[in-house]
Amino acid sequence: MEIPKIKNLEIKEVIKDNILIAHQNKVPSDFSCCDGLIILPRKGRNSETVILDLNIQPKYSIELYKDIGPILNYVCTHGHLDHMAHVYGWEALEATIHAPNPEANYLLDLKNFHKDNFDARVSFSDVKKFAELNEYFTCNNVEAFEPGDTLKFENLIIETIPFPGHGNGHVGLYIPSEKVLHISCMGFDQPEPGIDGFGPWYGFQDCSIEQYLEDIDKAEKLFLEKAKFLTSSHGYIVKNPDKTPFEYMRRKLKERQNLVNMAAIKSELSLNLEESVNLLLEQDLIFQKKKMKSFLKKIYTFWEYWIIKKHLQHTYKTLEIEEQD
Repeated sequence: MEIPKIKNLEIKEVIKDNILIAHQNKVPSDFSCCDGLIILPRKGRNSETVILDLNIQPKYSIELYKDIGPILNYVCTHGHLDHMAHVYGWEALEATIHAPNPEANYLLDLKNFHKDNFDARVSFSDVKKFAELNEYFTCNNVEAFEPGDTLKFENLIIETIPFPGHGNGHVGLYIPSEKVLHISCMGFDQPEPGIDGFGPWYGFQDCSIEQYLEDIDKAEKLFLEKAKFLTSSHGYIVKNPDKTPFEYMRRKLKERQNLVNMAAIKSELSLNLEESVNLLLEQDLIFQKKKMKSFLKKIYTFWEYWIIKKHLQHTYKTLEIEEQD
């Protein structure tokens, strides 16, 4: 079939006449959209199109539907805004929405997202404004699954792979029949080779640098041993045996670790963790918060607090291990 041509959507083939990946170029806000897969109908496998984690504005979902519909199933990989803001649009096109616990209920009520991820420093009103900026709307119904479950749509098998370093419910998706691994929002966000993005993101309390490193190892092993193609929410298509995504994610983690460590040394910080985090938070190490206003400054400050704290905790854990050795 011909690749659909839709203004403001970049659509490429992962596997010819089989699987596409789509990217929305201009987006409403920074955390509004993500790339995802389009699994086209194939005789003996799936008679209807299946969409994997393609969070785009509904006006583009509608245009896609005209070319590749009907679409009966949509899989969301986790409950961050860039993956859930526009999922309601696919539901309006009569797709059943599937999402992992414990984050599936974020698609049903924004209060669940606020309760599970923020504390008193960021009010629900602030989160609501942020969600509105990214054009979030709720879904009516969501079929929840547990990370690690296998999903089956007719004869199409999709294995969900827990990658909880980014968030408790965050999963990758592996399609064994096509040997495609989608690592979702793990942190490979190079739009093209050599162009860096932010890298791994871990700005909530339930994120973990140690778990992130384990997830990267796990994804690399799965990719090299079983997959032919790797796709992600914000990066280009990679073919086996290219290790670039994993080397990139480890490098970005190490660079940010060094940034925090050097700032801590220059500031001659004590080992009081909370005081150290708050002192470094004033330096705008990660985000340029001083230029922000209102609710955005509160949210980015909250994220940076946890990013810095996790790096300091990682340093302390490393020092403890070295002392034990």
